[in-house]
Amino acid sequence: MPDVFIPENTTPPAIADALSSEHHIHALAAFCQNPIDVTFQTQETDEEILLFLRRHFITNVPWIFISLFFLVLPILIQFAFNVTSFSLSFLPSPFITVFLSFYYLIVFAYVFISFLTWFYNISFITTKRVVDIDFSDLVYKNIAATKLSLVQDVSYSQVGVIRSLFDYGDVLVQTAGAIDNFDLLAVPQPEKVVQIIENLIGRRPGVS
Repeated sequence: MPDVFIPENTTPPAIADALSSEHHIHALAAFCQNPIDVTFQTQETDEEILLFLRRHFITNVPWIFISLFFLVLPILIQFAFNVTSFSLSFLPSPFITVFLSFYYLIVFAYVFISFLTWFYNISFITTKRVVDIDFSDLVYKNIAATKLSLVQDVSYSQVGVIRSLFDYGDVLVQTAGAIDNFDLLAVPQPEKVVQIIENLIGRRPGVS
């Protein structure tokens, strides 16, 4: 069989279709195809990012409500004391000030860590790989990647009214590499993510 020659500037059709349009990405985006001016630490010089993913912003609602509750909790307690004529006059004023300062410091630390955990836990689908970056508690960072050629199967689950309403779900990428699978959790448009990956590995003829 004669060798097949592919010119260096020839791009596979699936990748060419995926790169047909580029988009600017805003700071809080959770889904973006062909993002412009986005890179990651282990990206190769000839590697293009086709899909940028992070958890849907709606997944932040629980910690946002928790934070708001604890922010107003001292005000609610003070209001309850006023209604019941209970007084904290037996406590020194400096003690109350220090306690409240420490209390709000903890609340703001919780907000800061929760936001950064959401913001920096991201995934990329590139022309070569699936890349998953895990970031947690300011001290843990892990980058896992697998080549598209090692992807054996890709599927998604979207269980519940909230996930269906806001169109987000979990994408499971099964591989033949050292890492058994990649779980892209709570990402927007999971069906489209699956279609893009399947298109890249040759399972589907195209993606609209």
